[in-house]
Amino acid sequence: MHISKRVSKKVLLLLCGDIFLLYAALYSALAFRYSPTGEWFLFRKHFFSFSVIYAFWIIFLSAFGLYDLRLMKNGKIFLYRLLQAMAAGFMLAVSVFYLFPFGIEPRRNLFIITFLGTFFIVIWRYFFNLVIPRAPSSRVIFFGAGKETRDLADYLLLHPQLGHKPVAFVVNGETENETPSSFPYYTLLQKDFRHIARDTRPDIVVIAREMKTKRDVVKALLAIIPLGISVAEFPAFHEMITGKIPLSLIEEVWFLENLIGIKKHSYEFAKRIIDAALAIVVAIPALFTFPLIALAITLNSPGPVFFRQKRVGRNGAVFTLLKYRSTHRTAVPVGTGRTKEDEDGVYTRVGKLLRRSYIDEIPQIINILKGEMSFVGPRPERPEYVKELKEKIPFYEMRLLVPPGITGWAQINMEDDASVEDAPEKMQYDLYYTKNRSFVLDLLIMLKTLFTLFQREGR
Repeated sequence: MHISKRVSKKVLLLLCGDIFLLYAALYSALAFRYSPTGEWFLFRKHFFSFSVIYAFWIIFLSAFGLYDLRLMKNGKIFLYRLLQAMAAGFMLAVSVFYLFPFGIEPRRNLFIITFLGTFFIVIWRYFFNLVIPRAPSSRVIFFGAGKETRDLADYLLLHPQLGHKPVAFVVNGETENETPSSFPYYTLLQKDFRHIARDTRPDIVVIAREMKTKRDVVKALLAIIPLGISVAEFPAFHEMITGKIPLSLIEEVWFLENLIGIKKHSYEFAKRIIDAALAIVVAIPALFTFPLIALAITLNSPGPVFFRQKRVGRNGAVFTLLKYRSTHRTAVPVGTGRTKEDEDGVYTRVGKLLRRSYIDEIPQIINILKGEMSFVGPRPERPEYVKELKEKIPFYEMRLLVPPGITGWAQINMEDDASVEDAPEKMQYDLYYTKNRSFVLDLLIMLKTLFTLFQREGR
């Protein structure tokens, strides 16, 4: 199936355009400031040092979601993200050139280079976001018309930049009243699928799991083989588009095919070493700041410095999670309906500051050193919360196959991953991470988490 290749080509085009324009900004700035006959010599002299800087700038652009096609829409939010990324890149470049001059004096040029690079990329991205949604898209037929299928079709309509356009639904039975009227709707009992394919000209057929075993559906799919139409299973297609697993369509077979028996011993061993090393690095400055933080907490609200709470870790093991105390009491009862208006009575003044800056999370490095947590993984929940969710959400315990983390795939993709109402959606993201966990995904999550801290106003 070549669907993912189509998506990656758009991202590659974006990446190549950004890199080209960054070097164009460097060349233009040198040509503007110096002799028109000598800018090529200066460009070569600056090439290596700015290649290092530009590598970090590309990472910043990625961390701010600027290579996520779901966010490729012209608007204030997109422009704000882009300006934030370039501002972070500028500050990094100032620091790097101050510590490592690279044999050049770029300080006077750096502002011009950053300004031109930002201007070029803004114009490039504006036209990219304007043109790509209008470019020819892959025409998609959905076999099945369940709620998740309809939701995904609506999602694709709202995000044309993803390059997939739903054109029809096909089922193997009677017409359902809840089928959306905005799409053609066919049944195999009424029309041969070859005629349906001729009328709708699909590039991709996405088939729901429950439709795979139906004889008429299999015959219909065999009939379109000579037409060169791609066939994708709905869970895999949904996962690729949204970055999460369609929870209601997952059955025991899915876990047998995707999770059970899949061991990543080398990855898990290396990740444990990296977690421990990074925790030690973080622990050094944390030890120096501990006396001041502890004093501020106790002076503002007498009581323990640390907040301790039972959480469920890997394979259901219960451990004690540590945080700096930010409330007037050491724990918030389960099921308390707390709103923002209640926070004045729950959190201390110092506690609010610790939460907004995420400093209250620092003691969790002790949990990481003990092997109870990782820097990246599903959010650890309270035992009573887990017990309740196991009864409501099928296979909820499967998210416990990997160590919990301070940050994770759900945290960077959801506005509020701590609410009970959002638990099913968070489960879908957690399963995606459990299935696809890798060093690249972990690095992406950590980078996005770092830059998320600059975008949010705390919790």
